[in-house]
Amino acid sequence: MNHLYQPTHPDSLLQADWLALHEHMPPAKWGSLPSFSGAAIWLGMHHSLRKGQNELDYLNRQMLEQQLDWSDYQQRVLQAAWMHHGHLEGHHRYEDHSCFPRLLKLAPQLGKGFDLLEHDHELVAECVSLTRSLLNTVKHSTEPQLDLVERLHTAVQTQGTLLYRHLADEEDLVIPVLALHAYTTCMIE
Repeated sequence: MNHLYQPTHPDSLLQADWLALHEHMPPAKWGSLPSFSGAAIWLGMHHSLRKGQNELDYLNRQMLEQQLDWSDYQQRVLQAAWMHHGHLEGHHRYEDHSCFPRLLKLAPQLGKGFDLLEHDHELVAECVSLTRSLLNTVKHSTEPQLDLVERLHTAVQTQGTLLYRHLADEEDLVIPVLALHAYTTCMIE
């Protein structure tokens, strides 16, 4: 194993030996993948998930800075969360039940890495559950509650910290497999 290959996220939970495929498909090459490839589609999905997470963080900061009125905040944060969480849960369900099993057949040496990713999905789901509970309180509040927004902001930041590390770890494992095998089956079935 060439130890030159390190995870892209500074807080990664990946082991260095799981990155052996980076020798053939390092992160520096990912931007040049064909836009129709499974790897590029995967990266696009992750970009969208990061954008959704950023939107939740932004809306909470705007409310805490009193840049939004309560009803506008409620409408925007509830809509953004509904869309983001639905996308996130659907993406993770699809990965766990369809993509990861297929990718594992192509790269069985990454089994422990895929187990880690599936465990991350459970942790993200717990964060989403807490966030939803707070969002439900926001939904039913008729008056501005900045203490509630602060708690929601903290929950969203915790969710984001986990999600951003998870997405980077997932890309470090999955993108080389998809790119090197020109594998698109899990993206279209």
